[in-house]
Amino acid sequence: MSSAAALGVHSLSVDSVSPASMAFIVDIEQPLSPFISVFAGGHVGVNLKATGLQAGGRVYLTGRPFQGPFLSVQGDGTFFDADEDVSKLRASVSGLVGYSQQLGNQWHIALAGGAGYSHLRQETELPRSATCTLFSWCLLSKPERTVETTQTLHPVVRLTAVHRF
Repeated sequence: MSSAAALGVHSLSVDSVSPASMAFIVDIEQPLSPFISVFAGGHVGVNLKATGLQAGGRVYLTGRPFQGPFLSVQGDGTFFDADEDVSKLRASVSGLVGYSQQLGNQWHIALAGGAGYSHLRQETELPRSATCTLFSWCLLSKPERTVETTQTLHPVVRLTAVHRF
């Protein structure tokens, strides 16, 4: 077992919340024992309108990190940059089952699938009415905002290329 960190580039993440959920993810993963590793990193949406952080852990069933079947739990937070009047925040937790295969001394690939639970909060600033522009006193007040929340259970698929250094 190597105690060196692994830089994992999760090249594809698909979930059913929205097309904006697909992301490129960069993690640093560190084995804590022959069976357990932890990871943390950041992600950016494929459309560049989502950014966030994630952390989690893996249990390697063979007792060899980065080799063979594993179970994984991950939590993440994502900010979606829709436009200046709308802000979206999503918190998710996912459970996955996967398999990791070594390719040479420094590269590994892994494929994992499972389910995730997400809580999405969307806050929208409502446009001011036409009468507001006529009466400047209402321009001094804060604009009205609406808040919508959504919870979803969705599939999660991860294809990962890992470079160990």
